[in-house]
Amino acid sequence: MEESNMKKKKSLLFWIGLVLIILINIIPYLWTVLTSLKQQGEIYDVKILPETFFLDNYVAVITQSGFLTNIFNSIFVSGVTALVCILIGVPAAYAFARMQFKLKNILFMLVLFITIFPGIFIISPLFSFLRSIGAIDTYFALIIPYVAYFTPLVVWILTGFFRTIPPAIEEVAIMDGCSVFKLITRIVLPLSLPGILTVGIIAFTLSWNEFLFALIFTSSDNARTVPVAISQFQGIHSLNWGQMTAAAVTATIPIVLISIALQKYIISGLTAGAIKE
Repeated sequence: MEESNMKKKKSLLFWIGLVLIILINIIPYLWTVLTSLKQQGEIYDVKILPETFFLDNYVAVITQSGFLTNIFNSIFVSGVTALVCILIGVPAAYAFARMQFKLKNILFMLVLFITIFPGIFIISPLFSFLRSIGAIDTYFALIIPYVAYFTPLVVWILTGFFRTIPPAIEEVAIMDGCSVFKLITRIVLPLSLPGILTVGIIAFTLSWNEFLFALIFTSSDNARTVPVAISQFQGIHSLNWGQMTAAAVTATIPIVLISIALQKYIISGLTAGAIKE
């Protein structure tokens, strides 16, 4: 009887904790969506729901602010960054996972160190370098540091994923006369597709959300990305919360759609990479 009561208490605590976690994560998003549908005068009211669904915030964001240009900039910069990170990260991660060479462990630890290195530390020399090559306020001003900053994370995640692939599969293919190129393109890459798509989405999302480099290295809508553009929705004495939240909701839609479309690969890629080091 006591054991049954204990299980019920544990189950109740589990569900209470689960509901709290869900609420903590959902409430900010719900608040953002509801705020984007309110007029400026309603935003500071106690009422949760707007009196009328005010869509002018979205109209202003899309038609008057040049925000669609900022979204295109983010899509282009994030897409190119993710692609380059994958092209560099896949062979590097495969080398760490399968090959033996000098200083392998030290180099891998260096990769891990770079992933946690603060970007603010290199902002000044990086700005001087980009200005010297005329890259300020261009796509390259963001793509170059993003690739340098996010590729180590891609390498780290993919190394763990490649180690989950049984080496026996590759050994059998080599014994059957498979060349290194065919081994990688026909066996390794198809088996590691979930992991590659996962790190691609991670690199895309990190580039999409990055603010510091985008703020320092861009100065106009020619290259300005979504996070910086959202921060521009402010007046002299007050913030235009309606348009700012409408822009935030609009900017979130592409990431949500990509995540939903590829959620199967994301889950399998993350879980597979966590099974074995």
